[in-house]
Amino acid sequence: MSRHLPLRALRRPLTAISAGLLALGASTTVAALPAAAAAPSPGPAVVASGDGWKVTRAAAGYVVSLTLAGALPVKDDAPELLADGTDLGPAAESADGRTLTATTTAPAVATARSIGWQWSTGGNSTATGPTALPSAAAQLKAQQKTLDSARAGGKTAPVSPGGTGTTSADPTTVGTGGYTVADYDFGAQSIPLADIGGIRGELEGRIYLPTDHRPHPLVVFLHGRHSSCYNTTTLKGASGWPCPAGTAPILSYAGYDGAGDALAADGYTVVSISANAINANDNQLSPDDGAVSRGQLVLDTLTMLKSVNSGHPVSYHDAATGNDVTLDQALAAGRSTYPDGTLTAHQLVGTMDFGSIGLMGHSRGGEGVVTAGTLNEALPHPWNIKSVFALAPIDFTRATLPDVITTTLLPYCDGDVSDQQGQHFYADSRDGTFSDDVGRSDVWVMGTDHDFYNSSWTPPYPGASDDWSKADDPVCGTSATALASGQNIRLTAAQQYQVGSAYIAGFFESTLGGQARFQGLFDGSGQEPPSVAGYADVRTVAQQPQSARTDITTFKTASPLVTATGDTTATVCADKYGRTVPEALPDCTLPGSTLTNQQVPYWTPANYAPNVPLNPMTHLTWTGTGGGVTVAVPPGERNVSRYDEMTVDMSPDESVTTGTDLDITVTDTAGHHWSAPASTLNKWGVDRMPSSTSTLLGKIVLQQVHVPTATLKKAGVDTGRLASVRFTPAVGADGSAAGGAYLSDLGFDSKTLGTPQVRTRPTVNVASTAVEEGSGPATDHVAVYLSRPSGTPVSAYLTVLGSATGTVAPAMQQVVFPPGTTCRAVPVPVTGDSVAGAAATTAYKVAVSDSSDAVLGSHDFGTVTVREDDGVTGTATPAPPVGAQGDVCGEFHALSGPARLALSDATASAGQSVTATGTGYRAGESVVFTLGGAPLGSAVADGSGRVRLAFTVPAGEATGSVTVGSLAAGSGRTGTATLHVVPGNPGGHH
Repeated sequence: MSRHLPLRALRRPLTAISAGLLALGASTTVAALPAAAAAPSPGPAVVASGDGWKVTRAAAGYVVSLTLAGALPVKDDAPELLADGTDLGPAAESADGRTLTATTTAPAVATARSIGWQWSTGGNSTATGPTALPSAAAQLKAQQKTLDSARAGGKTAPVSPGGTGTTSADPTTVGTGGYTVADYDFGAQSIPLADIGGIRGELEGRIYLPTDHRPHPLVVFLHGRHSSCYNTTTLKGASGWPCPAGTAPILSYAGYDGAGDALAADGYTVVSISANAINANDNQLSPDDGAVSRGQLVLDTLTMLKSVNSGHPVSYHDAATGNDVTLDQALAAGRSTYPDGTLTAHQLVGTMDFGSIGLMGHSRGGEGVVTAGTLNEALPHPWNIKSVFALAPIDFTRATLPDVITTTLLPYCDGDVSDQQGQHFYADSRDGTFSDDVGRSDVWVMGTDHDFYNSSWTPPYPGASDDWSKADDPVCGTSATALASGQNIRLTAAQQYQVGSAYIAGFFESTLGGQARFQGLFDGSGQEPPSVAGYADVRTVAQQPQSARTDITTFKTASPLVTATGDTTATVCADKYGRTVPEALPDCTLPGSTLTNQQVPYWTPANYAPNVPLNPMTHLTWTGTGGGVTVAVPPGERNVSRYDEMTVDMSPDESVTTGTDLDITVTDTAGHHWSAPASTLNKWGVDRMPSSTSTLLGKIVLQQVHVPTATLKKAGVDTGRLASVRFTPAVGADGSAAGGAYLSDLGFDSKTLGTPQVRTRPTVNVASTAVEEGSGPATDHVAVYLSRPSGTPVSAYLTVLGSATGTVAPAMQQVVFPPGTTCRAVPVPVTGDSVAGAAATTAYKVAVSDSSDAVLGSHDFGTVTVREDDGVTGTATPAPPVGAQGDVCGEFHALSGPARLALSDATASAGQSVTATGTGYRAGESVVFTLGGAPLGSAVADGSGRVRLAFTVPAGEATGSVTVGSLAAGSGRTGTATLHVVPGNPGGHH
């Protein structure tokens, strides 16, 4: 009776429940929890196969596997499987990277004619881009040609370098302060890694240290997912950790010297850490592709540095060599990668100010530092993390981050994370998601790829290539053809590296050092550093802290304040056309839209939260210029005179080919008004982003339009008595009176970075559970819980990751915790059948995401383990019964204490019979009993949850106290009792 739950691809470390099943002799298939489907017909275990692929019947549907011709390249994107072109969701990678596996109940897979794969952002290319850099002179010439061609044609150039002006100083100007640089290496397997199959990894990195022997703000860098090693003969990337023979480590941590040097010279201690072991194992062993592993590595590094700073001896055991390694030995080992390093452990004492910490992460490292921030808020004594800079990050889990100043840098020509999904960190955490008071911003850098912000990922470094692999693309390519197109916007590798270094250094100078001169890079002012302003087009969208702004309307929900007139319509929308779970709001993209995920970053679905609502906003459409949309200013918010500006975020929709326009009019209660076309305030709010035939470009991205309140006052508008803001369609670059645009976040603000706060918040988690299959439609539950009660309502989303073709009720729902509550039993609709499977059990993944007023915890992923109760095929061993699922919240809370276990005799001798009785179990679940860890046997609990097992104390059992233990297969509950073994009676029993 295979039970089909609506879930997607699954990898999870053992829980108490799966451990209980294994203890009882069951093998567990860890796979995707699929969506419900019609029961498949009985048949052999392998129901379909082809060249390199097969579909096998499993407890919850089918396991689909595909063997590739070669190992997948190591990149930040993640793979998915396709059956006859239908997306089956995230796929688990084998250890060698050559086999992908997913589970689904989509009935079509049983008769599939082909199984393929794709990256989660689209496409299945494993080709590397150019492994040699083009001529810098040719690229500079191409940049100028792009600007000249637009002018000659009377068109708007696709880029506009320089922003609104430059900062008064450059963040990368190396100051006069002395500093030293050194690498440290405790060994390839010197620290246990969290949530990644029990493996150990390196504790290694580079330190940039001011030499004035004073405590300085501490900045930690974390690189992203790249090959961990390279072949020393071919110089191509290689996998494995520790690096196998014939290969050497890629020093990804050493790729941010530009920012590290600049910050150290200005009085910041910087530590750039290595994560090669995680990169070599995350897609294979981690349930979230390494987010928690990376986040915990950052926190473990802070713990190590705190000990060093305090002068305490530091030593780690390297399992690869069997040696205990002290810090001085680690610094000595680091001279093999940085020969000029002379640092000693003593010189590090007292050099770090743990009251002022900042984090920077690149790519999966970006998600890693965000996760470090959320894990930090679960600690009883959290670190004083003030700011987080996410550089081209992935966001597989839709995490939200409160209480720290956050900036996300997004490269427009990113060929790896080509859907720029990391912008969700900004979008999901803004608009009062948390009661905090910090600024957040997105920084779009035109013409830059994913990798070249790290010099170790840039040719000619071994294993490096241009991640924008479409070399001939006229906009982002670097071939001679592309550079001659007159449309090319790519920066040189050196230019891109300089942009990254400047924005990283400037971010921490402003957020940790209080350097107001660099604030304009991140607060929406649009300023650029002098060193990049001559060539870089950087576009910033910012939301000011809550204390420094008034939101007139977010445009996220229908409001009586918003009125459309004439031939203009205003529709609140969310998400992209083609979602697999119904959504209450209409799609933001047009019906039948062919836009790819890469072209709509605001609505690109997250790997592990694919149907969680994405970025509601208001979609305006118009057929002429006779109408418009008016936003009434509420009476209590009419006085905006204390603010510096009005802002609104906007973008043209896909019906606009080049550009449209909106006249913005602000009117006071006396009828005085100011008006201007949006195109004169920020043309990128109404003009389309650079495009080519590539489906990765032509992105729809909200841009920010600013109107200084001083401008309103100069026009005679009374900013103490505002009445309305109106948006009137106008003819733009398309020359058409018809058009469409998206609006979001209309308000008034004053620019500031806000006040970070160290606090402990509740965390949202999901508890694993086990269920019997059943033979028809049913409802099971999972427990979503908080680590502690909250004084304010908390919400999050539970996702059951499943097949794109599922036909069950929505496999995603919002979970709300009223104040004071800590657990919610969330229903999961299922469908069972009566077909034997190839595995005794199958574990399926559930995940929580997009939380408000709480952060995701270290158990944001869980599993539902389904027992195959119709028999198993082949050589699989049937699993013991898991019983009837009870109150899942009660079961979860019961795990915090032991089950009651009593013995008929507390004292016995070898050969004597004793009965163990346990209570508090599920009805019908199997419970295994042990004596001193050795199995005694198992029994099934009755309808009241009571279980008994009579056993004989084994001959030869040593005298003394010994533990009798119990472990339940379904609830995971454990119990213990103490048996005192005494010398036997020669005449028989007591």
